[in-house]
Amino acid sequence: MAHNKEKTFRDRPDNIDGTGKRKWIKARQPKGKWYTRRTIIGFSLLLFLILAPIIKIGDQPFMLLDVVNRKFHLFGATVYSQDTYIMAIIMAATVIFVVLFTVIFGRFWCGWTCPHTVFMEMVYRRIEYLFHGNYQRGKKTKYPGKITIGLKYMIYFMVTLFFTNMFIMWFTGPKGLLLIWQSSFSEYWQVYTAMAAVTIFYFWIYSYLREGVCTLFCPYGRMQGVLLDSKSITVTYDYKRGEPRRIKGDCVDCRGCIAVCPTGVDIRNGSQLECVDCAACIDECNTVMKRVGKPKNLIRHTSSYSIETGKNSIKNIRTYAYSGVLCILLVALVVALSGRTEIDASLLRMPGTIYQEASVDSVTNIYQLKIINKTAGNKEIKLKLLKPNTGKFFLANYPIDLKENGSFDGVIIVKMHKDNIKTKNTPLEMGYYYQDKLLESTLTNFIGPTKK
Repeated sequence: MAHNKEKTFRDRPDNIDGTGKRKWIKARQPKGKWYTRRTIIGFSLLLFLILAPIIKIGDQPFMLLDVVNRKFHLFGATVYSQDTYIMAIIMAATVIFVVLFTVIFGRFWCGWTCPHTVFMEMVYRRIEYLFHGNYQRGKKTKYPGKITIGLKYMIYFMVTLFFTNMFIMWFTGPKGLLLIWQSSFSEYWQVYTAMAAVTIFYFWIYSYLREGVCTLFCPYGRMQGVLLDSKSITVTYDYKRGEPRRIKGDCVDCRGCIAVCPTGVDIRNGSQLECVDCAACIDECNTVMKRVGKPKNLIRHTSSYSIETGKNSIKNIRTYAYSGVLCILLVALVVALSGRTEIDASLLRMPGTIYQEASVDSVTNIYQLKIINKTAGNKEIKLKLLKPNTGKFFLANYPIDLKENGSFDGVIIVKMHKDNIKTKNTPLEMGYYYQDKLLESTLTNFIGPTKK
């Protein structure tokens, strides 16, 4: 006996039809205050991508990830590979910040600042409007011919190549990128190969996969299932006011909210994985509500809890907990940056050695000395025994010449008079100076014979 299964809005992704084939989402361009705000943010981020490696603060780039030389210029400050704890704190703070925003404001990141969304909506979708018209707004645009479509994809490719070069500039700087373009393929074939691969990959992403990145592959969309709750603020349809449609409710069932959605979601069906909180449906619905003479914000930024109870939903224990962790990480970052030294030094006893009798009245210990320069420019480092100050040290190639982001690794011999050795393990402190300024000090032990 055959059973007819009633279809629901969740039986498949919105960009796949009933036969399993790809269904192209042709979103209409929104118009309203939220789209204007998103445009300002989107173009600001694109300008940041282009200008950040070019702008300089003092003599340092504003943003430059110099992986080859293991130094990173972040907002004008230089962080070297030795400062891994600072990078770890920054990454942890970023993750907590994204989680906090998701808990409170849903997928704000996805719809407003995600690189894929910014490029798709602010660049490639606008190019598409030039060739295909603004879908479903006004007169229906005739589908362009093959030559026009070819020109569109050519522009897609050139734009992708441009932004690929802007991305590479974050690792090479403008001078490095210019040097690559002026050099032969054989000299920088790795960079040219990577450039071609990235360009082709993202050309495929924006010309074919498009919203599939958000609906099928992006792990962040799956994360919202465990991060969001009824008190999270998302783009939400006020079903109490809107239903039943066309009868007593304010919703006129115009389907305009679906027409402008970049992922093809019907927001009236509730919170969905594909929704990126871009607020395009809010602008479209407000336009329709104004046209039919009804109050705006039938669709708005709110929570299902607020729709149900009419109460504010931001203040809750989870919000305070994430905010507290974020504040702790930010304080830790400030402390780490303020306490960051110009050099890192370590003085460790040579493994497997004890003291050596240098003469009748003196004893020596052998140590491994390592110093790392964490600043721009060369440094001539001088050493001084701070405790006890009566000892002497012997080191080849002294004073130590440290290159920018360079290191010194050598053997140092410390000699002390037996009269100054009070215990078997005498505390020994070494100071490291640059232009008579104490940059760092290390503490270890000096082993010597005990007095009988």
